[in-house]
Amino acid sequence: MKLNRTVLAVITLSALIVPPAFAAESCTTFRGVCLSSYTGTDQTGAERKCTAAAKDCQERCRKGQKIFVGPFNGAHHPVDTCG
Repeated sequence: MKLNRTVLAVITLSALIVPPAFAAESCTTFRGVCLSSYTGTDQTGAERKCTAAAKDCQERCRKGQKIFVGPFNGAHHPVDTCG
């Protein structure tokens, strides 16, 4: 069975967009996402903001609020684990 390019592209993109079911999202994971999504020139400032957001996430998470708040856009991302 030969797959055409469109079907192959859809399968590839789906694998990249949809996270595996076994992957738990954590505050630390979103720190990395935060850094990778930053497009400005101040990498040091971005790293400080993303690290602070991850620490805030861990504190909130331990209190029962499992949310990472993006420091640049205020977007709320649910987390599964506090780590």
